[in-house]
Amino acid sequence: MRLLALLLTGVLTWLSPISASAKMPVSTDITSVEKSVWIRWLPNALPAAGYITLKNSSEQPVDVTKIKSPDYQNIAIYQTVNDAESSKMVKLDKFTIPAKGEFALVPGKYHLMFEKPTHLITPGNDARVIFFLSDGKVFKVKMPVRTSPELY
Repeated sequence: MRLLALLLTGVLTWLSPISASAKMPVSTDITSVEKSVWIRWLPNALPAAGYITLKNSSEQPVDVTKIKSPDYQNIAIYQTVNDAESSKMVKLDKFTIPAKGEFALVPGKYHLMFEKPTHLITPGNDARVIFFLSDGKVFKVKMPVRTSPELY
């Protein structure tokens, strides 16, 4: 019985940000730029990079503070940093979409790292993704999974 309670607590803790998003207001100020949204599929459930350009139509900047998905156990934000000798990925806690502006997660600059799919994900699927915003709202999007950005 104790094991069942521990398992249930773990599942509820993992799901709480997703179920909490159902109660949070959905932003009408944040949208995605057409054809900017996709996840690069890799075989064997390897971590997959995701890309999207988010547009903010409001007069205030908005931070993306957390990203969750029922289709992946973990999503992290990374920035690619280049110097004269190497390139490395730096994990970020958040990013800011400027007022009346855009923030682009694109190859070679910023990306989302999707790890540990919760079920089999293959090209042609859509991943449901929830962006938690600093204004208390969420932005929800379906991100198509494909092998190449050109496959629309």
